[in-house]
Amino acid sequence: MNELASLGVILLFALLIGHLVQYARVPEVTGYILAGVLVGPSVLGWVSHENLTALQVFSEVGLGLILFSIGATFEFARFRKIGRRVVTLAAAESVLAATFVFAGMLLAGQSLGVALLLGAIAVETGAASTLMVMRECNSQGPLTEAVTGVIGLNNLFALLLFSFVVGFLDLRSLIEGSTLTWTTLYGTVYPLIWQFLGSAALGFLVGVLLASWATKVRESGETLILLIGCVLLTVGIATLIGASPLVASLVVGTTTANLSRRSKRLTTALSRTDPPLYVIFFVLAGAELNLGLLRALGVLGLVYIVCRAAGKLAGARIGAKRAHFEPAVQQLLGFSILAQAGLAIGLVLVTRERFPELAPTVATVVLGGLAIFELVGPISARIALVKSGESRAQDGDPMLHEL
Repeated sequence: MNELASLGVILLFALLIGHLVQYARVPEVTGYILAGVLVGPSVLGWVSHENLTALQVFSEVGLGLILFSIGATFEFARFRKIGRRVVTLAAAESVLAATFVFAGMLLAGQSLGVALLLGAIAVETGAASTLMVMRECNSQGPLTEAVTGVIGLNNLFALLLFSFVVGFLDLRSLIEGSTLTWTTLYGTVYPLIWQFLGSAALGFLVGVLLASWATKVRESGETLILLIGCVLLTVGIATLIGASPLVASLVVGTTTANLSRRSKRLTTALSRTDPPLYVIFFVLAGAELNLGLLRALGVLGLVYIVCRAAGKLAGARIGAKRAHFEPAVQQLLGFSILAQAGLAIGLVLVTRERFPELAPTVATVVLGGLAIFELVGPISARIALVKSGESRAQDGDPMLHEL
């Protein structure tokens, strides 16, 4: 099947499954992921590995738009009010998730390198699926605001921690091989700095361009062209210069939100027209899940899933309590941040490139864990939003009456 036919199958099958799962009181995003699993190589094979590779650009664009949307929530005026509390909350759940997984892997007999890499990857929360559930529920309130802030910081923490782990393992290898020189040290440290400073600079420049140009456009169609064009430019240039498209896209959203009075119009125009891109993103994510890995998970997979979930739940509760969030946030936030997806897959790919000897174990555990977290996480997030009373979904939603 060629790529155009694959896109048609993806959109139509996702629409069908998305409607069917509503009868089971399951979020649509979970239906999209299930649709991807069904049409992907693991089951029906309608979308092949070659199709997935050719359509990867849609995943990159979709993830860029999602990170832009998250960045746009970081308005300085609002962040000054809750910023320190959100940082405390995000730090607590990130540290505990990483620590629990790291300790669990060492107790399971894994090497220091595998334990460190898995601990860093465990920090990441699937921004795409969580944001999609909040949009589907049309949620508003303290829990929604806290989750949105935590996800943005959480992904930054995951990138930062993973980069430091990579740098540490590289230095450890150089020291053990007695090849540590100023040149090799520079080659190890410079990419870490560039990933953040270079990405932030790129995102800021594109954000300034977007904020300035937004004052000149009036029609919603032109607004959408400008927005998607800037996100595409950001992702493309970041990939070209070796920066992080995720960090750059996040900074574009933050810069635009704080420099442009029309930022609300930009995000509104995006929310009205981006569903097809998001659907493609989630179906492709589901298609890339290899169900065969579930059989290979074994003890390590169970340790990863249990330790990550325990770290997220305990860390969110402790962090929310220390930051004096509302009781509903303390009790339910952990259940809203269990999903794991896009960035984690990217970090696995980096692991395969940098540490091929450690990659088989890391990839099997993480990708197998994703198959669980991406199916359970959106359901858990929706239940938390409904229980908090922040869901503004239609009155006919059976889940509202059930809970």
